Amino acid sequence: MKRIAICLALIGAMVPAAGLAQSSAGSGDRPDADPERYVLSPAGESFLRLDRQTGRISQCLKRDETWRCVLVPDVQIVLEEEVARLSEEVASLRAENRRLAAKAGEPPAAEDSAPAAPKGGERHSLTPEEEKEIDRAMDFTEKAMRRFFGMMRTLRQEYDSFAE
Repeated sequence: MKRIAICLALIGAMVPAAGLAQSSAGSGDRPDADPERYVLSPAGESFLRLDRQTGRISQCLKRDETWRCVLVPDVQIVLEEEVARLSEEVASLRAENRRLAAKAGEPPAAEDSAPAAPKGGERHSLTPEEEKEIDRAMDFTEKAMRRFFGMMRTLRQEYDSFAE
């Protein structure tokens, strides 16, 4: 708790000093700037600055007696930009596919065509040959399982007899 109070006191002392440094560097007063816009939080040897208006975060570091804040990459923004780029690419590839299909004389394909899945109540009907093949496979599996469990019973009995 004491460390937090010290950090807050440091921040309180640094913010006005940083403001004076900026105004003395020729940036001038910024009467339109909202004094409540940014929140500073200590992060090791640096500070994190949250912009309350945009939600962007910057890391502020002191280099050569000057504080400098650099934006931290926002993963959400990067992902949204990538999704937008890929959506544009998909749209252009679909247009190219339509153009090539028309050139080849093929009928246009549906936009989001996917193989039709059987509906909930529908079942695939099997031919009599397929039914016989499934019955043979089930018989084989049943025999193999019975033999396996029989061998396990025999091994268990042998193990128990050694343990006595």
